[in-house]
Amino acid sequence: MYITGADLRKMRLEAGLTTVQMAKLAEVKTRKTYENWEKNVGSPSMNQFISMCTGCNFNSSAIVKMAMERADLSQQINLAKAARR
Repeated sequence: MYITGADLRKMRLEAGLTTVQMAKLAEVKTRKTYENWEKNVGSPSMNQFISMCTGCNFNSSAIVKMAMERADLSQQINLAKAARR
């Protein structure tokens, strides 16, 4: 997946959610699983990612497009462009 742990963290923080809330959106049993994703240990499935984007009020397609188009993984995505209005 082109989405990094930093992307997930940025998305969560901009939405004002906790790791527990993100874990709930992704339908994982513990926050630890989600926290591991933020540390780039494992990654969510596409369905889990879409659920988290929806819960954070971001357009998942726009985020994936930006992630695929960035020059390297250290470049941050612009979540303002993916915000649902």
